[in-house]
Amino acid sequence: MVSGRVTIRDIAKRVGVHASTVSRVLNPETRNMVSPEVVERVQNVAKELGYRPNPIAYGLRTNRSMTVGVVVTDLTNPVFPPTIRGIEDTLVASGYVPLLANSDGDQEREKLIVDLMRNRRVDGLILTTSSPNTPVIVACKEDRLPLVVIHRTWDDPEISCVGFDDALGTRLILEHLVNLGHKKFAYIASPLDLTTGRDRHFGTINAMNEFGIKVDQDLFSVADAFNEEDGKRCCTELLSKGKEFTAIVTGSDLIATGCYQALKEHGLRCPEDVTITGYNDIPLAAHLEPPLTTIRTPRYETGAEAAKMMLERLNKPDTSPRWVKFPPSLVIRKSSARPKSL
Repeated sequence: MVSGRVTIRDIAKRVGVHASTVSRVLNPETRNMVSPEVVERVQNVAKELGYRPNPIAYGLRTNRSMTVGVVVTDLTNPVFPPTIRGIEDTLVASGYVPLLANSDGDQEREKLIVDLMRNRRVDGLILTTSSPNTPVIVACKEDRLPLVVIHRTWDDPEISCVGFDDALGTRLILEHLVNLGHKKFAYIASPLDLTTGRDRHFGTINAMNEFGIKVDQDLFSVADAFNEEDGKRCCTELLSKGKEFTAIVTGSDLIATGCYQALKEHGLRCPEDVTITGYNDIPLAAHLEPPLTTIRTPRYETGAEAAKMMLERLNKPDTSPRWVKFPPSLVIRKSSARPKSL
């Protein structure tokens, strides 16, 4: 056993190779440059000697901190944990550590967090933000800091984005409800200052037009946030108008959950009186009463893809930005049924 902190040179001496060979083996990005036999010997000796990498020394050699900042708008929203897990699993496998923070959707807080991360020399940023023109985006582009935006898709040639095909998701919901016989819809949009809200909103309108459904603006409402409280508020407002509808399409599962509460307070049942649909298929959706019909979005895959994009930018800085939209799928449960008038 080597006394003191084990170094790359200690491993190289024991294996009988140059220290640079050991360095390549211990770096997941260069390991394939070494023969499998040598890789196995180096890894076995490193484990035997209890080797632990020195991130400070590595950072001095490579000018990298091996950290990536990850900033999301709301850590309490069940949409984000699978995405964060996908990011973490992919980054850790390549030797990077994610630094996670919550912006609350507030641009000033977002800027403060990102400034603190940049001061700590993160190698790149993965974040969810409201606009391609926010100060954070502008600053990252000016500094050429590798950047990937998640759960958002913008047509900006300088930004890599990973999101969902929300137009397809809303069409799947409308097609399902039309096939059940629904003709009179209420709709509660998620916040329209976000691309997800806008894409789902215009996707719903386009799908209604495609299926010959009358677009009644009196039965449209917009939530200020992705939460139950706003869902309940919007649903209550729609019910108070006294206009007939047989289905409520919502922009998120949490908004749909608020609709359940509003219907109950008005003495109405789902789906016997009103069908309700959600979006995202968070774990809660399957356990509501009745279980919620919704759109499933591949959130873990989204996080993993965002991390892959980041690694591409870090390993090959000249790599062109990419834009990826994952296709969603329809999950039919008991909150959707044929309207009772049929």
